[in-house]
Formats: sequence, structure tokens, C-alpha cells
Amino acid sequence: MTRLDRIIIAAVALFVSLAACAGMRLQAGGSTHRALAVAPHRDAPVAMPLRVMALGDSITDGLSSGGYRSDLWQYMKADGMRTDFVGSRSSGPPQLGDRDDEGHPGWRIRQVSAHARDWLLKYRPDIVLLQIGTNDVIQRWGLPAAPSRLGALLDLVTATVPAAQVYVSTITPLANRKNEARARAYNAAIPGIVADKAGAGLHVHLVDMHSVLSKDDLSGDGVHPTNGGYAKMAARWYSALTGRPMTRWEAESPTYATVNNGERLTTANASGDGKVGYLSAAGSFLEFALQLPDAGRYRLYVRAGNGAGGACEQRLTVNGRPQGELRYPAYGWDRWTIAAAPVDLNAGRDTLRLSYAACSAEIDAIGLSPAS
Repeated sequence: MTRLDRIIIAAVALFVSLAACAGMRLQAGGSTHRALAVAPHRDAPVAMPLRVMALGDSITDGLSSGGYRSDLWQYMKADGMRTDFVGSRSSGPPQLGDRDDEGHPGWRIRQVSAHARDWLLKYRPDIVLLQIGTNDVIQRWGLPAAPSRLGALLDLVTATVPAAQVYVSTITPLANRKNEARARAYNAAIPGIVADKAGAGLHVHLVDMHSVLSKDDLSGDGVHPTNGGYAKMAARWYSALTGRPMTRWEAESPTYATVNNGERLTTANASGDGKVGYLSAAGSFLEFALQLPDAGRYRLYVRAGNGAGGACEQRLTVNGRPQGELRYPAYGWDRWTIAAAPVDLNAGRDTLRLSYAACSAEIDAIGLSPAS
């Protein structure tokens, strides 16, 4: 039995509950592994934290924003997971409780490969989140051989930490038309590389990140995602880790969201460039009208900001039934945290309302994942 097998067995005992769980699933190439599970029992024994290494370039680092790592850590925290982000670097905002990573701005595949073995031996991650190749593309550095370099890096990672689960993502879109064409050509080779590794019995899994973002999700440099773009990336990483697809709804959308005694606001710091704020008085609420294909228990994730100076609460109502309250810590406006709750929903139309309970909070988006 490998070290990771022992960790997974302990994690399953800790995390599985009726509120939400995840079982076995298949990845590219037919490689089977056990997905992360969520919602621990309150009296469950303490298990070892899973060590997670985010490995890549500046999009992994996220500069001062923490990139996708901030929301990803928030998802894990909201679901009661014990994780330890590891790496030789540390960056991110206050709400990112664990800022360690291996995101190196400007680095290409070969530069990461030159140091990866030392990092892996030092930190011994159980999970590696790898996104690399953007700088090879925009610097036009040996592009025909870039997929081969990626394959060699994967061989190095899996040989150094053979028990680790390695998630390999395609690179995100680029605003420049010629660079985007090169990015697509590079991305097109990645599924085959991952399938070959998985077919050989290695714990390597594909994450399609390119399709998650559009050019509207890129910052002014045309390369790095916006804050909202990073939020979408985090949701995709978390879906890959848990094996549970996540659907997002933007709070500011008039198509399915109703605002009462609040305001739709524009901000580049939210996904979709908008949020709903000023839900600060009795009778204030934000209500989502959802259409779902299947009835059942879901996991609700609310991306909220709180600049009121103290913890804020909102009442949660599902199809007219009170479901308790959600609490949001105070890190400031546009400083997003994620709160989670189990909800039982019907097939077809459902309504989900967040109402004022104590002080004010702003909502960027919600996400829903099947609980099992």
C-alpha cells in the first residue's frame, strides 16, 4: 500500500457524509483514482492534510491576487478539507489562508523542469496542479517541441512523486490572434500526452482550462486572467479534484437574478465584471431562478465580499423554505470568500434567495455541484 493510498483511506473516513460526497471516477486514458470528498462529520478523527502544489508560471502565481489559488483554497475550506498548499514561493491576498506555491512569472517549461525535482523532493505533494506553456507560446520559444518538453516534465514529476495525483491543464486563451492560434495548437497536443501517461498507469489527469475563459476574462495585457477569470479557473480545478461538475450563475445577470432593495454594480474584480451590493436593509434580497435537469441534493457555493468590518450573515431560502444562514468574514469589498451549504433542489425551476440578516454583503456569483 502506498503512502497516498493510506492518506486517501484516512481522507475518505474523514470526509464522506450524506451532505456531499464524491466516489471513483475515470480520467483521460482510463486511469482511475479516488476523487476528493467533502463535508466532514463533526466528530470525525483528524487526518493528515493533503499537500497541494500549484506548479506553473505567473498565471499560477497570480501576482498579488493569488490567482486561482485564492478561490480554490476557499472552496476547500468551505467544504471542511484539510489541505496544505506547498512550495518555495508565497503570495496572495489576506483571504488566501495558505499562500505557498510554485508559480514563477515569465518561466517556460524548460525552466520549471530544471527545478521541479528539487521542489517535489522537498515538499512531497500529494496533488500537483500543473499549468505551463504560456510563456513558450508568447515568447515563441521552440514551439514545435513544446509538447515534448511538457511530456518530459510529466515524466519527471511522476517519477519523483509516483504516488501523487497530477492534474495537467491546457493553457488559457490569449488576446493576440496569432498567439491564440499558437496556444490552440499547443493545447491540442496535451490530451494525447495525458492519455499516453494515464494509459501507462501514471496518475495523470487532464483539465480543460482553455474552454473555461473567453477574451472577456483577460486583463489588459491580453495574457493574464482577470480576478473573475481566476474565479472561473478555480471552479474548474475544484470540479476536477472532486469529480463534481459545477455550474455558475452570476449575481448581476437580470436573466435569472432578481435584486430587491440592492444594486447591480460594475467591477473588474468580479466574474462577469459585475456584482450585487447594498443588500443592507430589512427586505433586501438577491433571488436566483434556476433551471435544473435533475432533482437531488446539491452543494451550494456563494462567492461573497464583506467590507463592513465584522462578520456578515445572510438568510438562505430555497423554494420558500428557510435553510439557515450563511456567514461571510470581513476582508473588504471585492475581497472574495466562499461559503457553502447543502441544498435539496427539484428538477425544473427552483428559487434560491439570499436575504439580509446582519450588516451588508455583496455577491459575485453562486455555484452548484451535485452532492454525490
